[in-house]
Parts: sequence; C-alpha cells; structure tokens
Amino acid sequence: MAPRVSLLLLAKAGDTTGGGFSSTWSWAAVIALAALLVGAWFTVDHRRRDRLTQWLQPGYDTASETRILLDRLSLTVAVEGVTAELRVLVDLISKLRIAEQRSPKLPFGVIVAELEAYRANVLPPHYADKLAVDDSLLDGYLALARMQGVRLEAARAAIVVVQSLIERQTRK
Repeated sequence: MAPRVSLLLLAKAGDTTGGGFSSTWSWAAVIALAALLVGAWFTVDHRRRDRLTQWLQPGYDTASETRILLDRLSLTVAVEGVTAELRVLVDLISKLRIAEQRSPKLPFGVIVAELEAYRANVLPPHYADKLAVDDSLLDGYLALARMQGVRLEAARAAIVVVQSLIERQTRK
C-alpha cells in the first residue's frame, strides 16, 4: 500500500492547478538553459580560436613572405655578396626564429635549419672568374648549386607543413 500512496502524492505534487509552474514552462526553461550553455560554449571557443589565430598570424605571415622570397631565389643561383635577396633572407630567418620561440610546438625550426643550410651552400663571389681559370672547381660549384635547389625545395615543403598545421589549429 505504501507504493500507491507515494504515487498519489507524486501525482498530487505534479498537479499545476494550484498556481505552480506548468510542465510546458519547465521544459521551456530547460531548453533555454541548454541554448544558453551551447551559446556560451560557442562564444568561448570562438574567442579562444581568435586569440590563437592572433598569436600564430605573425609566424604564418613570415612563412608566406619566405615562400615568396624562395620562389625568387629559385630562379637564379645564389652568389655571396651579389644576390640581394640573401640580405632579406637573413631578416626572415630572424623572424622565423622568433616565431619558433613563440610557438615551439610548430616546426618553424625545420624551416630555419633548411634556410641556414641553403645559406651555407651559396657560391663564392667571382666564382665564374675562378672557374674560367681552374676547371677542376666545376664539380664543387655544381654540387653547391644542386644543394641550393635541394634546400630551397626542403624549405618550401617545411613552410607548407607549418602553414597547414596553423590552418588546422585555427579553423577547426
């Protein structure tokens, strides 16, 4: 008999004729609360993503500038003291190091390492005059020129990887 009494008391408590909230009002309140929570979550998530985008944007832009410079450098063989873009490359390497310090989880260091290796393979000044005098230098100069191309392509590939990682983190 006790279970019937408790069911009757529950039915009596749920009766809304006494001026309490109706079941439609309580469901509307639950739906409104859920909508409020979902909206708050979206707002917090968008703000977090915006902050992350602002944090990673300088590195992304520097990588883009570097890629443009590498495209120009790929048209000619880099010669120390002659190729003007090498001075700009030094500045971009510094910016990439700063981006690496700001975001150590992203592989900016790979780009820096490839660009440093590229700079190590620059042909010496007046290499053409030296080559005209001594033909035995040809193999060494060709090896340097080939390594420049290899390092440029490796740096481009590293830039593509870094930029895609940044895009993936900021556009989820």
